[in-house]
Amino acid sequence: MTSEPSTQHTTDRAFPPLGNKIKALLVWPKIPNSFWSFSGMLDLLPEKVVMPPLGLITLAALCPADWTIRLIDEAVEELTDDDILWADLVMVGAMTVQQAGLDEVLARARRLGRRTMVGGPYASGEPARMLPIADHVVVGEPDEVFLEIARDLEQGTARRLYEIADKPDVTKTPIPRFDLLKLDCYASMSVQFSRGCPFQCEFCDIIILYGRKPRTKLPQQMVAELDKLLSLGWKKQVFIVDDNFIGNHKHALDLCLELEKWQKGLRDPVMFYTEASMDLARKPALIEAMVKANFFYVFLGIESPSKESLQEVKKLQNLAMDPVNCIELLHQKGLWVTGGFIVGFDSDTEDIFEQQVEFIERTAIPWALLNFLHALPRTALYDRMQKEGRILVSRGSSSDGTPPNFVTTMDSAVLLRGFGRTVAAIYDPGKFYERAWRSLERWEAQGCQHPAKDPTTGDIIRIVARSIWHQGLRSSYRKPYWRFFLRMIGRYSTNRPKLWLAFTILISGHHFIPYANELLEKVERELVNVKPAQELIAAPVAD
Repeated sequence: MTSEPSTQHTTDRAFPPLGNKIKALLVWPKIPNSFWSFSGMLDLLPEKVVMPPLGLITLAALCPADWTIRLIDEAVEELTDDDILWADLVMVGAMTVQQAGLDEVLARARRLGRRTMVGGPYASGEPARMLPIADHVVVGEPDEVFLEIARDLEQGTARRLYEIADKPDVTKTPIPRFDLLKLDCYASMSVQFSRGCPFQCEFCDIIILYGRKPRTKLPQQMVAELDKLLSLGWKKQVFIVDDNFIGNHKHALDLCLELEKWQKGLRDPVMFYTEASMDLARKPALIEAMVKANFFYVFLGIESPSKESLQEVKKLQNLAMDPVNCIELLHQKGLWVTGGFIVGFDSDTEDIFEQQVEFIERTAIPWALLNFLHALPRTALYDRMQKEGRILVSRGSSSDGTPPNFVTTMDSAVLLRGFGRTVAAIYDPGKFYERAWRSLERWEAQGCQHPAKDPTTGDIIRIVARSIWHQGLRSSYRKPYWRFFLRMIGRYSTNRPKLWLAFTILISGHHFIPYANELLEKVERELVNVKPAQELIAAPVAD
């Protein structure tokens, strides 16, 4: 055990022992619709959700061998009262956007008389909010201490609050319990190579939760996890979910070299995608190794074309070279680019919205995920906003389209309207598909890149039929859809990597275009409720 769990800021109360054969129910609350959910796209696919709850199946692997574990992912199946009553202990993990679902699960378990434990990013960021609604709260990474927490639960000495300060050695983290998942329900699989990020972006809670010194698994660990997935029949894409895959670029390079050997030995069973910082473009050997390991695309935290805004929040890695050149280079070397964007920085002027649209069009990024800046608890941004008296009464979520939780320098109505104009421009159907086409033309797929082996021919036929019916015949964007479809068939029918990605982008329009309209409606509702900042500023927190 690397750090003594603390009970600071709470009073323990006695809980009866649960015994040494605990029945534990792990619950992942449903995530609201978002850019990341791809919900409309999933309507055309046989799967129900994009990714599984990797944190919970990793926790399951940390549990004692004599515990009986069940997993409920509410995006896949309904959580019933019988499920809860079966369990001795209900363990819930969640991100901030899952707040409503988390509250509901914990309330149901308490109403049914079951012990509850909560952990994960949301609980680690706001433990004080968790303590009134959960019996036990775990803050931090429990990899090296969970067996002791488990013993406390078994013996009746479990604490209300466990605060784990030390960062575990992830080379000792076991293979996640992939066997608990209903694998057919997921469009991609998640694995984790590293935790932490070396940068100091003011708004980022990753460096608070996981530290600024990236910790990485060994290449052989990753291969063992992938072998386990293959043994369970997995043949689809794999998302390496690191918040910054190249946080330790030397270790990332070593991993990619090992993955290339593994792929060749098994005739390229899977394809990868991941998240990385913009400075990936400055590491040509790593890019080449990623492509040879069968990485297809990468998500970049681009945030803003404004240098002033990036400097303001200390996102200095994005200033090391021209961002347009970065994206062009990645496309040329074989990595297709998608990106995240933010508005609401103090340095943003009223032309930032046009700047964002121009940048996204110029770089041909079809999947441009836009949100407002939020000050997450414990981040440097939150501390600064609190010191300046700018934190607002909590809006409860940092989900897409939720306005900032602090007083912005830009008038809030101007910010909301500008956000709405940006979303409308980016996801105008004609512009979306034209930008998508240009991205494919710029993406220079390499001969070593191979799409995932699933779906089967039968699934492909069914997906195409659904796409034609819902998008080509019934949608409001039929004309740009068919233009893209016919160009795709005419140009890439013999190029499997390009055809795979082109069709993926084609059907993604069934998510992004309707979801953009949802966001616009949300912004309109927010505009109706705009109030003077002084009515919303949160009361100061007593020391």
